[in-house]
Amino acid sequence: MTPNRLPLLLLLIILVTTTGYSQVNKFHTWNLSVGADALFPENNFKKTHGTGFGITGKAEYLFAKHTSVIFSTGIYTLNGKTNLLNPDGKAATTIPVKIGGRYYLGNFYLGGETGWLYQQGFKPNNGFLYSFFLGDELITKKNGNSLDISLRHEAWVTDETRAFVGLRLAYEFRLR
Repeated sequence: MTPNRLPLLLLLIILVTTTGYSQVNKFHTWNLSVGADALFPENNFKKTHGTGFGITGKAEYLFAKHTSVIFSTGIYTLNGKTNLLNPDGKAATTIPVKIGGRYYLGNFYLGGETGWLYQQGFKPNNGFLYSFFLGDELITKKNGNSLDISLRHEAWVTDETRAFVGLRLAYEFRLR
């Protein structure tokens, strides 16, 4: 399978696993999740960097029937490629701080985030970021927590725009 088809396959898996459960969360509740991210650079970012990974934490507050606000942070690292655009082959390591929202359709959701980032290594800089995502929560029957899988497109706007596709797999704890 080519790397270009991987995001499409993952999107298909998310859509197929979407089930007809009722709303995942109860009103006025908090959820916390911890997850791992696989990162695949796009366009010009692909010229200077290879695939990467991230560790993220997310807090979510459900304030309406299908809508929640989310706060997230983490650390991302994308492996550097040695070439004229990145002579030292420096990795791009970034710490994002984001706020956004989710809209639920059963367990399936879509949303977006915006925020600030601090980038080290390759062209250290601070900047703005934005992302759009879709995902699915697979509820565990025993305790009501869930396995959260999402696919997102994220762009970092610093000295130039760098973008990637990210796949996140996380465990989400329900706080009642």
